[in-house]
Amino acid sequence: MADMEEQRAELASSADAADISSLLHDPSPRVIRALLGNRGLTEEDVLIIANRTNIPADILHAIAQDKRWSESYPLRLALARNPRSPLSVSLSTARFLRIFDLEEITRSHFIPLVFRRKVEAMIVERIPAMPLGNKKALAKKAAGPVLLSLLRDRDHEVVQLCLSNPRLTEGHLFKVISRPDTAGETIRMIADHPNWSCRSLVRLSLARNALTPLSLSVAFLPNMKLQDLRELYADPSVPTTIKPFIHRELWERGAEVTVSHEDTVYEISEEEESELDGEADLLQETEDANGGRQEESRGSA
Repeated sequence: MADMEEQRAELASSADAADISSLLHDPSPRVIRALLGNRGLTEEDVLIIANRTNIPADILHAIAQDKRWSESYPLRLALARNPRSPLSVSLSTARFLRIFDLEEITRSHFIPLVFRRKVEAMIVERIPAMPLGNKKALAKKAAGPVLLSLLRDRDHEVVQLCLSNPRLTEGHLFKVISRPDTAGETIRMIADHPNWSCRSLVRLSLARNALTPLSLSVAFLPNMKLQDLRELYADPSVPTTIKPFIHRELWERGAEVTVSHEDTVYEISEEEESELDGEADLLQETEDANGGRQEESRGSA
């Protein structure tokens, strides 16, 4: 058996094109190492080897170091995608990859987590200088930290595409809403979103954010759990403008609100309540108008 392997290795070092083709999938690392020294080896041949996931790391490292293939984009991509590539090789090749190839790598669970995290950091670093078209395309399918970074973009279309991304989670939105540098318009878009504004964690986060329109925050209160309302009322970081409405909601549910001597009891003035009712009516009219336009559109279709 060892003699046969030695014979194949000797053949590999000087094989012609026909024999090279038959040796590219050889299970012996010794044969593949000998094959890499063959001057008749083509880029297409090396690409087959680089895509094999049963190849030892030292062979992939040797391919990366070979000057014959140092400028080959397909080989760089193959080495970065191969889970057996040493981290040093993966990182050095990833620096030359296109943004959407990098994004694909971040979503592959076959690739080591440490490398995926490094790639995510590379993409996030490039986002500020990225063309708008690339941002919008990326927002549709990105995940993890990349999606989180795009959610903080100042372009409304990018944010809207992020909110429709199936990989978006409540955890992402909680982080975005809780950041002090998140744009007010982004907060409003989340609060207005039909899918996300009904999630309990998102509603709690929005109620704590001073940039959330008061009329929307108040509209969330009737659907909140009693425990969540008590938590909000006791939280000093919650805007004082919504505290009276939380107190009223607790009172209407018959819940006892314990107020310490240091606490401030918030009450709603008639003027504030009138203004809020006006905002709520305006919001309802807008929703009704949008619904009417959708019905009209379906009818004409």
